[in-house]
Amino acid sequence: MTTLQTEKIINLTRGVPPAEAFPTEDLIACEEAALRKYGNILLQYAQAPGFVPMREWLANHYDLKPGNIFMGNSSLEILNFITQLVIKPGDTVFAESPTYDRTNTLLKRACAKIVDIPMEKDGMDMEIFEKELKKNPPVMLYIVADFQNPMGSSTSAVKRHQLAKWAEQYDFWIVEDAPYRPLRYMGKDEPTIMSLSPEKVLHLSSFSKLLAPGIRFGYMVGPDSFVKKVTAWAVDTYIGPVMPTQGMVYEYCTRDLLGKNIEKLKNLYKPRLEALLQALEKYLPRADWTKPEGGFFVSVFLPDGNDMDTLIPKADRAGLKLTDGRGFFINPGDGERFLRIPFCSLNPQELDNAIERLAPLIN
Repeated sequence: MTTLQTEKIINLTRGVPPAEAFPTEDLIACEEAALRKYGNILLQYAQAPGFVPMREWLANHYDLKPGNIFMGNSSLEILNFITQLVIKPGDTVFAESPTYDRTNTLLKRACAKIVDIPMEKDGMDMEIFEKELKKNPPVMLYIVADFQNPMGSSTSAVKRHQLAKWAEQYDFWIVEDAPYRPLRYMGKDEPTIMSLSPEKVLHLSSFSKLLAPGIRFGYMVGPDSFVKKVTAWAVDTYIGPVMPTQGMVYEYCTRDLLGKNIEKLKNLYKPRLEALLQALEKYLPRADWTKPEGGFFVSVFLPDGNDMDTLIPKADRAGLKLTDGRGFFINPGDGERFLRIPFCSLNPQELDNAIERLAPLIN
């Protein structure tokens, strides 16, 4: 019998929280309470930038003003708005290489000239960045500075300071996508790039990784002048965002549940990250992988002689579902030996089994 007939298929594709991570009962209670308190507002058309009390809560959380907050239906949708507002066809945009595959798609849809900056273990290669910067400054840089998707690595404090300095000197936007930042399992936080240059940074985050992806609630923190531009764009696009979930999250946060849930997630995910790193050490000693201190992903660079067209069908037959590493690169050929391995949705034993199955397929 084939592996697929005898063993459970292990999915190493999407970076999603497991069902046991959802605070379902608390969210049910918070949704009911929000609708009873604010139903006339939450069930009506509402213009962007969203539910006013939640906007005020976020402003207080970041020690800013409500005018610095825009809320929408996922941070990815807000990123789409930003690309349409900032980028004209042919404009130069910088991105990490590899980068989030959905961002790769959005930048190409915007007809940007994308300059991909190779990643090192502590962020982008700054020598290459500076060389490209002097050649042709971008209108925008997209970066996931904390526990990068797909690498899992984080940008060092030194590089964050340099990027903030260059953004001001060369007058470009930095889109700092930070959905994983609260999920640090070890080590210490670095400053956000937004804190180093608040007038040049558009900081994105969401509640997808902290509560549940299905609520589709993301937000942007930025200069009030840019928030007004995004708000006008959103009003012309969909009038207003989905309001009941924003009310639910507001109720959740004001009950002081968010911090407790983040701690629960850290206790759930940290052993899974440790199990994955141990499995890579045990079964794939000749590969090269990142050692994140948080987030959802570990990236693996396979030895020479491997490629996606060969590996993915072999993995399917072995009961493993893999993400095609080429999708994370502006030039797909650069991802032939790249694997993104999400660890949060699998328990330690499943992660060990997955890497044990993967190892014989690697040349």
